[in-house]
Amino acid sequence: MKAPLHELRPPCHRYSGETAGTLRTPRGFSLLELLLAMAMAAMLALSLYTAMNVALRARTSAHAAVAPTRTGMIAIDLVQRDFESVPPPTGTLGGTFYGGHQPAGMGDHDHVEFFTIGADPIEGDPADAPPLSEGIRRIELYVQTDGMDSPVLIRRVTRNLMPASEAPADEEILCRNVRSFSLRYYDGITWQEDWDSTMLDDTLPLAVAITIELGDADPAKPGSRVARVVPLACARVPADSGMMMLGGVQ
Repeated sequence: MKAPLHELRPPCHRYSGETAGTLRTPRGFSLLELLLAMAMAAMLALSLYTAMNVALRARTSAHAAVAPTRTGMIAIDLVQRDFESVPPPTGTLGGTFYGGHQPAGMGDHDHVEFFTIGADPIEGDPADAPPLSEGIRRIELYVQTDGMDSPVLIRRVTRNLMPASEAPADEEILCRNVRSFSLRYYDGITWQEDWDSTMLDDTLPLAVAITIELGDADPAKPGSRVARVVPLACARVPADSGMMMLGGVQ
């Protein structure tokens, strides 16, 4: 049987502007989609910047709050090390122990002068160290204000105690922005504000109380305060004073 006439006709192709068998090219992003993507990226970058800025400000604020206390602790550690090695004021290795009290605007600017046994840090072979890198030296601690933007605590070290001419001394700044540098001396009964071993039968105080307060010149701003009591190993205990327990770090 013959097939119907309409089934024998070849199929008709409808053309829509494209060649038969050609793949359609994917279309790109529209301008609106690009604007939305850029806006979302900008918002994400702004959020990250805000979070990092808050973290950096918190870090700066914490560092500013901790830095004075850390500086004071380093300074008081150095002062304690000097006091712990004070020899008796008599004998060949002895020297005068003198401490003077000086009130200041926001506290005390005390001054102390004594002899101690110390050693300088040596890099490399200790055999190559200078001859005066260790031994007896004279220490002076005082607050200097002249020519300084803020009061500074000075440590003055004289190593050559028997020079042919005037002895050279090395000065170093222990800390800046010193509101108060206060020293008190324990005689076995009470705390004294001054001490002169030449007037006190060549004796040392049993202990020295050190107080360092750091901060801005504005009294309205809070400062940082560190304090410590250092017993002197070579001090003589008076016969009429009882043994009292002295604290370490306050």
